[in-house]
Amino acid sequence: MTDRTIEHLPKEIIEQRNQVVTATNLGRFWKPCPGTGEGYLCCGYQIITPATGCGMYCAYCILQEYHEYQHQVVYENFSDLEKEVHEGLAKRKGVVRFGTGEFGDSLYLEEKYGLSRKIAALLKPYPNTIVEFKTKCSTVEHLKNIKDPSKVIIGFSMNTLKAIAALERGTASLKERLEAARRCEEMGFWVAFHFDPMVWYPQWKEDYRYVVDRIFSTIKDPEKIAWWSVGGFRTIPSLKKRLRDYNLHLPLFSGEMILGNDGKLRYFRPVRVEFYSAMQDFIEAYSPSITLYLCMESPEVWRASGMVKRIPQGLPRYLDRRAEEMLQLNKEIH
Repeated sequence: MTDRTIEHLPKEIIEQRNQVVTATNLGRFWKPCPGTGEGYLCCGYQIITPATGCGMYCAYCILQEYHEYQHQVVYENFSDLEKEVHEGLAKRKGVVRFGTGEFGDSLYLEEKYGLSRKIAALLKPYPNTIVEFKTKCSTVEHLKNIKDPSKVIIGFSMNTLKAIAALERGTASLKERLEAARRCEEMGFWVAFHFDPMVWYPQWKEDYRYVVDRIFSTIKDPEKIAWWSVGGFRTIPSLKKRLRDYNLHLPLFSGEMILGNDGKLRYFRPVRVEFYSAMQDFIEAYSPSITLYLCMESPEVWRASGMVKRIPQGLPRYLDRRAEEMLQLNKEIH
C-alpha cells in the first residue's frame, strides 16, 4: 500500500469540504440508524444530526456519494432539535443510545460551534440516555466543560498507519488519536474504538495487531472502553467510479469484491471472517470481556468468525446492556 495515494486528491475538494454554510433543517433531527437491511445486523442506535459534512477527506467515505454537495452544513434551528428530543424522550422508557457521527465528524467544528457540548447538556437530565461523539480529530480539550462526562462516549475511528497515510487526508495521526483517547479517559469520558472500515493489504494482520497493542498500552483502564466495533470495507458501487476519476480507486478496489444483498460491494466472506477472527483474538488477549461487535454483518459471518456467542439476545440488546451498566441504571428502567 503506497503512502502517496491520497496526494492525488484535487485541492479543490478539500477547499469545498472546508466551506461551512448554515441552513434550516426542515426534516427530522432524530432518526433511528438506517442500517443496511437485507439480513445484516444493525446495532440499533439513534442518530441526532445537528450538522452534516466533514472538513477532512477519507477515500472510503460514503458521504461523498450520499450528499450532492461537499461542504459542511450547520443547522441553525437547534431549538427545533431540542424540542424534538424532549418530545421523543418523553415517550421512551428504556435506555437510548444516541450518536452524532453518522453524517459528519462529531468534533470537527466543535471548537467554533460547540454542538457536541450542547447535545451533552440537552441529554444530561435524562438518566436513560448516553451519547457517542465519533471522530477522527484529536482536539478534545474543549469538551472538558461537559458537566457529566459519565454520560458521554468519545468514539475514535481507527486504522493502521498505512491505511491512514494512503486513504485519509486532514485527519489526526494515529499517535494523536491515541493521545486524545487517553486525555478523554482522564477527563472522565468513556471511549470507544471503531475499526470500520478494515482494509485488506498483504501486511494487514501485523498492522492491525500493532494498533490494538497501542490502544491497550494507552488506555489505563480497559473498563473505560465503552465498546469496540469492527467492519470490513464496503460501499456503494458508484464510489468506485468517483475514486477512479481522482485516481484514488487503489488500493480500496485492488482485489475482487462481491455485491451484497444490500447493494454494497464487500470483500468476500472468508476475508471478512479472517478480519474479525483475528481482531477478536488480538482484543481478547487483553480484555476478554470487552463489548466487541461487528458492524453491518450477516448472521453467517457472526457465526463463522466466532462472534455470535456475544449476542445471544441480539445485537441491540447486547449494546443496550452495556449502556445500562455504564449509566448504572436499575432494573426498573428495562
